Amino acid sequence: MAVPTKGNVTSANPTPGANFKTQNHTQNTGNDGLIIAQFTMSNARTYTSCTYGGVAMTQLYQINRSGLSQRMAFFYLENPPTGNNTLRVNFNNSQWNPISMHIRSFTDCGGVGASTRTGGQSTPNNGSLTVEDDSLIMITSSSINAITSQQIPTGTNQAYTQHNTNRQVATGAISADVGHSAGSITLRSTSTFGSITLDRTEIKGLSSSVDTSGGDFFMLM
Repeated sequence: MAVPTKGNVTSANPTPGANFKTQNHTQNTGNDGLIIAQFTMSNARTYTSCTYGGVAMTQLYQINRSGLSQRMAFFYLENPPTGNNTLRVNFNNSQWNPISMHIRSFTDCGGVGASTRTGGQSTPNNGSLTVEDDSLIMITSSSINAITSQQIPTGTNQAYTQHNTNRQVATGAISADVGHSAGSITLRSTSTFGSITLDRTEIKGLSSSVDTSGGDFFMLM
């Protein structure tokens, strides 16, 4: 296995004022590319689709956080076009509230793996995710109150971007570059008080493969 290579990141907290929002982002050049996009906005609107470089992205989830009046979503695209391209997310009607956008690129990546979500729970919100060897984990959270940490694994604070969508959003937290050993990884999100959500998704490493170029077969370690 091999840990995914982290690439470029784009975060933004705009107010669309239309039934779509575009954001430029540069996908790194390399094999086995992946681009992911995390969104949070008012639940008065829904996400209808997302594209990167004109190519449709796959929706991993879209969830209504009714207690927070927010809607959170995750889209991804394997082997996206490289270079600077436009990401466009579409809504079912004009969105006049701020949206949290976090876009991240990877190369040498096995794609998106396990994913699960926990709704608002009193801080700290503790969860776990069972992953494959050499995977990374991304988490995102929303709260009425200030968010104070995103821990991957529990006890290890990871950097994140703080956005305001009329609620507090932590987005972009990701595992350290070394990745995780296969198994259940404990995770935690915290806020100053009150409840906070915890959504987590595995970014898979590359599986071992066999060289079929004509030479002797060997396993890549």
